[in-house]
Formats: sequence, structure tokens, C-alpha cells
Amino acid sequence: MEGQRIAGKYRLARLLGRGGMGSVWLAEHLSLRTPVAIKLIDVEAAKNATARARFDREAQIAARIRSAHVVKVLDHGLTDDGLPYIAMECLAGESLRDRLSARRRLTPAETAKIVSHICRALSRAHEVGLVHRDIKPENIFIAREDDGEIVKILDFGVAKVTDALAITGMDPTRTGALLGTPYYMSPEQARGLKSVDYRSDLWSLGVVVFECLTGARPFTAPALGPLIAKILGTPPPALSAAAPGAGIPVEVEAWMRKALAVEPDARFASARELSEAFMVASGVADSMDRGSSAGLPDGKPPSAVRPPDGVWETADTVALPSGDGRAPVAAAPQPPVAATPQPPVAAAPQPPVAPLSSATGPGAVAAARPVAPARVLVWAVVLLAIALLAVSGVLAATLLR
Repeated sequence: MEGQRIAGKYRLARLLGRGGMGSVWLAEHLSLRTPVAIKLIDVEAAKNATARARFDREAQIAARIRSAHVVKVLDHGLTDDGLPYIAMECLAGESLRDRLSARRRLTPAETAKIVSHICRALSRAHEVGLVHRDIKPENIFIAREDDGEIVKILDFGVAKVTDALAITGMDPTRTGALLGTPYYMSPEQARGLKSVDYRSDLWSLGVVVFECLTGARPFTAPALGPLIAKILGTPPPALSAAAPGAGIPVEVEAWMRKALAVEPDARFASARELSEAFMVASGVADSMDRGSSAGLPDGKPPSAVRPPDGVWETADTVALPSGDGRAPVAAAPQPPVAATPQPPVAAAPQPPVAPLSSATGPGAVAAARPVAPARVLVWAVVLLAIALLAVSGVLAATLLR
């Protein structure tokens, strides 16, 4: 298909990857001469009405979410053969799966950026009634932009619309279907319940965080049945046991237990709360130069209650140490400056402060201080001099008469 034109506007350059429903190609916009990514559905998949509807919904849903942390959909239409395509922004970088494959695990600070950015995207999606339902390292992309990195969510193909009026037409991800990658499915997804909501995404993100910190998934099994049994009835292993030498703070252990709680009501109440709690638990919020709340989505201290819905900023708040993943360069320590010795200065003795008397109530402004004897003597001399002057004046007036 290399060199093929799509809808008279794009020319396919090379294959970037294949998925369960189709392929993604690097392409060129013919009139703008700019690179784009074209997602094409497979011919066989296009014959399936459900698969085709899912493909179309992915474009509609991604276009609705206004976030720098969701891959941008630029165009959607049909090829000359009548197959749907999606034109998306062309990203340079790697998926989280690729990074974990190369490095096995990430530091708490690096994981904090993943959490912060993904929670921004999830918050926007949840605000408009969308549940992704397939959060996993393959659908998290770490894109290089300018001198830094930004994390984006891909593939809303299995997203669930919780707002019935949001998108009309058939829901190809019908309620009760077992959708999503099994290792990252929430307990309610594994049960096939109708009550799957945004907290399912938070559980899946907890599994992603576990894998980032330890290099392993919390729940594994040789078959789907035993895996679901573990997800529903086995507590996740301790992070310290899964990665003994990773130096994971003990506070993150408590965070993980809440993130992976079986019952949705026992989890974090929102993506924002989950993100804030991880910033504090991992120590990132307390170690940044910008203060104890640095790294939080809106710069405010975390709250134990569910925050009100609102608009989040889209700028990075927790930066990876560097674009290539290296640790930040520490400032060179400065030699201490020897202080010039100064002669000690004796403090002037202060008169004792009289305690408040029992008659002085709580509203009293100040307690009475004892008057120094020298001050009494001075005032006595002054008053005596004034009296003598007055007497002298009276005698002088009398003699002049």
C-alpha cells in the first residue's frame, strides 16, 4: 500500500504498526506537505458492522476530548474503496510498552509524569461522559515535543459512553461485554457488569503504575479464568516484594492498595484525586523547587474529598529528569563561606515581666510592669523643681506689689 493515495488528500509513506483492527501509516498531506498518521481498518474487519462502528466511534470520541494528552484527530472519512480512515497528528517517540521493554521499570519520579499526564486526559474524558476501558502501556504514548516529553492516550475504540445523548447510534461496546486487555481489566469489567464507570479506568491505571515501578504485572495467570479469579479475589502483591531494590516509598504501598481496591467505592474518587495522591506518596510534590504542591494538576494541595469538576491546565507539571530519561544534573555544591568572628555582645538585662494577676481576664491587653526605682526618683526631682518654680513665682509677684 506504500504510495497509495487516501481520499485524494494523503499519500501513504510507510507502515508504522499493526493492531487488532487495522494498521497505522506515516503519510503526507499532499497540499500542506506535512506528516500525518493514517489509521486504516483492515478489509476483513470492515465487513464486520460492530468493528466498523467501533472504528468510527474512536474518531468521534477522540475528537471530543480537548486535551494535549489525547492524540489529536485531524480528519475522518472514507478511502476510494469505501473503507473508513482516521488522520491523526504524527507523533515522534515511543509507547510506554516500548520504554518498559527497554528499561524494565521506571523511577517514582518518571512514573509520576505518566500518572499526571494520563490523569489529565482521563479527567477530560470522564467530564464528557467517556470511559476509556482499555488503559494499558500499549495505549500510552510518550511523545517528544521540543525539548521535553508529553504523555498521550491512544485508542478510544472500546470506550464506553456514559452520557446517552453524547453520541447517537449503536454502541458497539455493548454493556456487559468483556472488553479490554485482560491483565488491565478492572474487577467490574472482568465480571461483565453493567455498572462500569470512570473508576474502572483508575483501576487499570493502578495496574500500569504497578508495572512501571516493578517491571511486572500484579496479576498473572496462564489462562483467562484463573486470571479473573485473581483479579476478583487476590490482593495485589506488595511493591517491595515485587521489586525489592527499587526504593519505592512505603507511602506508595498504601496508594496502590487503594488504587487496586476490588470495590469501586473504595478507590480514589476521581482521576485528579488519584494523581494528587500519587504526587505526595511518591515524594515528587515535596521535592520540587516550586513548593510542596508542585506537580499537582492545579498547584493546590491535595484534598481528601472529591474535587469539583473543572478545567485543568494542559502544561507539564511533573517533568521527567530529561528527554532521554537520564537523571537530572545536580548543581555543584558550593564551599561554605567562613564567617568572620565577631566579639560577643552582652545583652542588656531586662526587668522581669510580672505575671497576669488573677483579676486580669482573657481580654486584657497587657500586664502591669513594676516601675524601676531610678525612674521614680527622676520623676520626683522633676515634680519638686516645678513646685519650687511655682512658689518662687508667687513670692516674686507678692513683693512687686
